[in-house]
Amino acid sequence: MTYVLSEEGRRALRALTERPVLYAFDFDGTLAPISPDRDSVKVPSSVSEPLKELGARAPCAVISGRALADLAPRIDRAVPHLIGNHGLESPCATPAALILAEHVCAEWMKQVNTDFVQPLKHYGVEVENKQYTLTFHYRGADEPAKAYTALVLLLKQLTPTPRLIFGKASVNVLYPGQEGKGHAALALMRHLRQTDLFFIGDDDTDEDVFALSEGLAMGVRVGPHEKSQAGYFIKHQGEIEDVLRFLVHCFDRIPGSQTSGESNMTGTGKHVHDP
Repeated sequence: MTYVLSEEGRRALRALTERPVLYAFDFDGTLAPISPDRDSVKVPSSVSEPLKELGARAPCAVISGRALADLAPRIDRAVPHLIGNHGLESPCATPAALILAEHVCAEWMKQVNTDFVQPLKHYGVEVENKQYTLTFHYRGADEPAKAYTALVLLLKQLTPTPRLIFGKASVNVLYPGQEGKGHAALALMRHLRQTDLFFIGDDDTDEDVFALSEGLAMGVRVGPHEKSQAGYFIKHQGEIEDVLRFLVHCFDRIPGSQTSGESNMTGTGKHVHDP
């Protein structure tokens, strides 16, 4: 993996701004820091400001495992395109797919509320019903490793057998055949008539995008990970601000750009180095 803020990484970022690219971002752990209280998570102003600036210069999207109704107020119109529920809630989604996912989740919840109640309580696992997908959180478990093992065994008993996507202290449950973030990102890229995709995310739920065999011009993982299929990385979530500001800076250097010559550093006191 290449450090995206290295000289080589910056050259690659700059090259992106010279062609039609959809810039897409995960939410938790990427645009916003991970928090034990998921309801309090928000994008810091130091990130939302350059994100808005980038959105004024290029097509931008946020692709999250959160439900769209939960995600939208946290983004607060910083970018125009939002995809929720691991790709299912998308501008390109069909009503039939949503109806099927909602029906399957309702059936799963019947089993969860009967057969799973005591085991989930015993291991300290919390279930989040997002209407079209489910997420089982074990961050608050006394013994996370045991909770994880027991949880996976339980979830394999669901009918129909779900697709499981593993996040940070969580297991996401999708209906069989749901293609995930990667398919949704490509569909939006084509819908917006862009030829390439940039995506940055922080955990295994984002590997679905990094694994794309076409369309992905650059995949960036938050934190280096030897098993990740992303070609690039940043060292920690706080560096997302530097990536955003550098991209804005590159756009403003493009000859003929409407914002060329304007500084994207106004009022920040920060300086962006050109490669």
